[in-house]
Amino acid sequence: MTPLSSRRPRGPEVRALCAALGMIAVAGLAAGCSNDAHVLARVRQHAITVDEFNDVARGNMPQGPTSPDSAKARLLKDLIDRELLVQGALAAHLDQSPEYAAYRERLEAQTLREALYQQLLSGPYPVSDAEVKELYERRNTATRARLIFSYDEGFVRQAAKDLARGEDFAVVADRYNPTGMVPPGGDTGFLQPGSLLPPLDDLLRLSPPGKIVGPVAAGPEGWFIVRVEERKNVPQPPFDQARAQLAEMLRQRKQRAAFQHVFDQLKSDYKVTVVPGAAQFLAEKLRAVPGEGPVSQAPPPPGPADRGKVLARFTGGEYTLGEAYDDMVGGNSGRVDLSVTASVTRWLQAQAVERAAVPEARKRRLDQDPDVQHRLRERLNNFLLDAYYQQQVMSRISIGPEDYQVAYERYRSTFVRLQKAHLVSVQLADSAAATALALQAGRAPTLRDAAATAGLSAQVKDESVTFPAESPTWTQLESQVTLMQPGQMAGPVSVDGGWMIFQLVDKQQDAPPYESLPASARGQLQGVATEMKREARLGAVTDSLRQAFAPVVVYTERLQRVPWPPAPLPGTGS
Repeated sequence: MTPLSSRRPRGPEVRALCAALGMIAVAGLAAGCSNDAHVLARVRQHAITVDEFNDVARGNMPQGPTSPDSAKARLLKDLIDRELLVQGALAAHLDQSPEYAAYRERLEAQTLREALYQQLLSGPYPVSDAEVKELYERRNTATRARLIFSYDEGFVRQAAKDLARGEDFAVVADRYNPTGMVPPGGDTGFLQPGSLLPPLDDLLRLSPPGKIVGPVAAGPEGWFIVRVEERKNVPQPPFDQARAQLAEMLRQRKQRAAFQHVFDQLKSDYKVTVVPGAAQFLAEKLRAVPGEGPVSQAPPPPGPADRGKVLARFTGGEYTLGEAYDDMVGGNSGRVDLSVTASVTRWLQAQAVERAAVPEARKRRLDQDPDVQHRLRERLNNFLLDAYYQQQVMSRISIGPEDYQVAYERYRSTFVRLQKAHLVSVQLADSAAATALALQAGRAPTLRDAAATAGLSAQVKDESVTFPAESPTWTQLESQVTLMQPGQMAGPVSVDGGWMIFQLVDKQQDAPPYESLPASARGQLQGVATEMKREARLGAVTDSLRQAFAPVVVYTERLQRVPWPPAPLPGTGS
């Protein structure tokens, strides 16, 4: 089967399943919204539509010389097989397990948040030529500065007092700056305008050199103290070359500002508050958990008494220690420095706002949007596919010595080795003469005839070479000779002492018997044997489901009318 790549990251077994099926999670319009003329197949109550088919095809065009009819038939079969497995999982009541219920709850919240942010932040974010030109002119100057940053206003004000007492700026910066957030000594290096976010970007651009500026609040980012060290002029590419990059920089700024506005509005509308002392309590309980990404050695999960401890509240909901633990250990949250109380407080606030986005999405009836419902269904189907695949395929196969033998026979050609070759060659010191002989050889029946025509018969070498060869030259050329057919010529190739043209007269090659394979080669067959078993078992499962859910209806004549390759979506070019 030809695998189709997945658009969304999944677990290893889901990836294995998708590779085996040659399918991806289907995105696009809900099948139930299409009329019958756009239905290509039906599996029970589910219709596979032209829109659905084309959406998958756009991102997963088959590679290689496949005819349009074959490619379309293959893709439709993959989609039918996928739906059969989903229906099989539902028939096995895998959607009624506690694991599925918990996953659905998390995924529904995630999907609704995505839909809300997509609605509120989809743009456009227009950038005028005047804005680009202004930024371009500002970037003629670069500024080097030192800065002190903290999430906590108190820390920055204490740093300001240290500086007022005459302490070195770099020493104070290293004392207060969070590890990894700011370069050593607070030294930014030379930065051009547009490199940082407002208001810090403007502080670097406008502050007089040598003057300590701050503490300055930078919105939700924290607090800064800045001292400009020096400025210099920097060369820039022509405006037309820089225009696109600068416009994108400005667009990203506007998008981030829009996100911050949405965040602040949700925080206000849902009265998000962090419980006093919650940051310290969280840090005490989860100090062993790194601040970013999943962990290999997590602390024990909170006990029942602590798990329900409320850390933040918002209108209609709460955020607990148990949820915070799950988010941190599962890598589902942003970075948080547990050693800085202000950082933890800010993180808790952000987590509560994320949860407040879910009731806001429901308030806007996004949970009733057909596209959102379809997206949720397909993501839930991935869970069902993985569970059903584990239950009906992976748990039902075992690999024994006979399977390795079968795998070897199927892929025997990949183990073929060259044993002996009858070769004729001519070696010349001059590359031009060798090239001329190669051209002559291309028009002659044999290399020997070409050499005779060129008066080089005395330099023809006729030999039978056994492989592995003792000659370094033939050792180097073994893989090339393996691929050549009798009568084929090659060269000139660089050899010790000059250039060589050679012709393969005959050869002996074969794969060794399975019993004589080294252990390393047999080990390579393990994955092949396992995949063969998976494919066979998967085929048996889908065939059984096809019978159980008969009739599976395929509208072949409609499939034949579907253009191939599918037309790109408007405005995408792909």
